[in-house]
Amino acid sequence: MERLKNWVTENPDLSFAILLSVSVYTFFAITEPLFFTHRTGFAIMERFAVLGLVGLALTLCIIAGEIDLSIGSNAALAAVVTVRFTDDWGAINALLFALVISTSIGAIQGYFIAYLRIRAIVLTVGTLMLLRGVALFAAEEKTVMLTDFRIPDFISTKMLGYFSPASLLVIAMFVAVGLFMAFTRYGREIYAIGGARKEALASGVSLQRPMIIVFAISGFCAGLGGVIIGLRSGTAQALGLQYLLLAGTVAAFIGGVSILGGKGGVIGAAIGTLTVNFLNTGLVFNVTPSFMVQLYLGILLLVVIMFQTGSRVFEERQRRGQLLDDVDRRRRILSDKIAGLRRPSG
Repeated sequence: MERLKNWVTENPDLSFAILLSVSVYTFFAITEPLFFTHRTGFAIMERFAVLGLVGLALTLCIIAGEIDLSIGSNAALAAVVTVRFTDDWGAINALLFALVISTSIGAIQGYFIAYLRIRAIVLTVGTLMLLRGVALFAAEEKTVMLTDFRIPDFISTKMLGYFSPASLLVIAMFVAVGLFMAFTRYGREIYAIGGARKEALASGVSLQRPMIIVFAISGFCAGLGGVIIGLRSGTAQALGLQYLLLAGTVAAFIGGVSILGGKGGVIGAAIGTLTVNFLNTGLVFNVTPSFMVQLYLGILLLVVIMFQTGSRVFEERQRRGQLLDDVDRRRRILSDKIAGLRRPSG
């Protein structure tokens, strides 16, 4: 029990994310009889297969002190490329081509952000619009469709009750990125440039390498998400997937990532994504209008931001109080020593 208390104290944002996720799930499981079923669990994991990738990508970008606003456009381009060329090249070649494009776009963005020292929010606004234009050109301004639907059937095949090949692949991606961030030098560099960039650069950490890695992973996640959506639905639209940026950002912040950078993790991204999926799925059962879904997501995000702000203020006050206590203790020790020196010897 003491260990649990210490863990909660050391990880307040992640603890709050877990509590929030459990609360949302419990609420809908109690109020909606069909929510707590295998079919609903499978649907939630199918949503996780795409939104989880976007939440993971945005979590890494925000940890590095940046953000990738082009992630939805990159995913849409990958979906269009995959669906358009699958019939001619085969699914494997088409999806590999799409992933190479999306990953390269991300790496190029990271290169320019690092070497030109410009903020990602500025650059990725431009690539957001640029990639939409490229996607429209690739799709010839129309919806592209598959003619062979055996691939969508395979991607949506139910496995182990709650999973599909797509969701299992995404879970493996989470595990791989989590190990990379926790146990490699490059992962630690990403945290360093996000949490204390000036200090990290002064200590010799390269800005270029972690930034390129982060945005390459972001591009890969966006591309993989677009590939999954395109092959699963059998169609792709150049102007589609615009909702991914907002939903993925909400998932990242619910998972405990700090807007100041240097804080957050893969586990939080997964929990945040599941929380958003619980909310979306529960609202679908209530036949909630789409504008109300956006409203609830916004409220959820505001609650998380308020908690994180309060937690940060509390930590700063605790740190300041500890510092003042240390100063007082040292002052008393010094006063006692001075008094001892002044006391005349018997």
